[in-house]
Amino acid sequence: MFFQYLLEVWKSLTRRRVRVFIQEKEYELLDAKSGNFSIITYNIAGLPQVISSAKTDRSSSIAHIGSLLNDFDITHIQEDFNYNYHLYQGGNLHPYRTISMGLAIFGDGLDSLSKYPLTNFKRIEWQNRTGSDRLTPKGFSHCTVHLAVGVAVDFYNIHANSQDHPRAAKARRANYIQLATYINKHSFGQAIVVAGDFNSHFAFSEDNLEEFMVKTQVQDSWIILEREHVIPTIDPLFLCIDIMDIDNQTESIDKIMFRSNQQITLIPKKYEVERDKFVDKYGEPLSDHWPVSVVFDWLLNE
Repeated sequence: MFFQYLLEVWKSLTRRRVRVFIQEKEYELLDAKSGNFSIITYNIAGLPQVISSAKTDRSSSIAHIGSLLNDFDITHIQEDFNYNYHLYQGGNLHPYRTISMGLAIFGDGLDSLSKYPLTNFKRIEWQNRTGSDRLTPKGFSHCTVHLAVGVAVDFYNIHANSQDHPRAAKARRANYIQLATYINKHSFGQAIVVAGDFNSHFAFSEDNLEEFMVKTQVQDSWIILEREHVIPTIDPLFLCIDIMDIDNQTESIDKIMFRSNQQITLIPKKYEVERDKFVDKYGEPLSDHWPVSVVFDWLLNE
């Protein structure tokens, strides 16, 4: 067991040095003018069992998660640290999967799985982090997903700074300014999807989600589908509910935002907090977050 751990440490160090992150595969694309895809974002609580806040066994739970993700076209994972082998080899069938950066401390925990080809994958560290967030190269990833011939969408997987005390919230606001600046430079004019653990609420006065949305021209799927385009107002006395008590009507810190462009229109059709699916045989959640999914229609503009 100890030697296996040393091997994983060596792999983590090597991946971080070489900066090779994606399994390259040859692919063929459909020639289509419209279609649909599903995306799910999931913080899988992949820290070592002894320090994990998830209730269930991590190796078996994450293997189960990997197999359940087969029902979704594109997956964004956060906290994929110590159990990536179980996630990928426990029954997952996605043909395109980013190569994990490895164990906690060495890795950023961000990985993407897709039934569509992924290219141009990059990892970017946050310039501002606080507390335990400094223990990993936490940040966001960026890749291009090819939905059909000539239909490419930029996807961002994020894990923002955690906690709500003033220093942590200040760092998180800086995260979103950094991300917006990056998107406006590297995805200028592109259709995009931004999905991940935002660690933010619209109603919390110390968060800057609306500013981020304005800067990048993205829209939030939950706001559109569950709140009829109405963004929650700032509440000076805001207290977030327990993350495991959320449902479709309450705001999750795990979000899926999007932007169309002149070529491609993205239309969110169904939003779901996946409370029923991602549980073990006793009904216990497989992580300390509920995953959030959205089904999108897409069409090429004439």
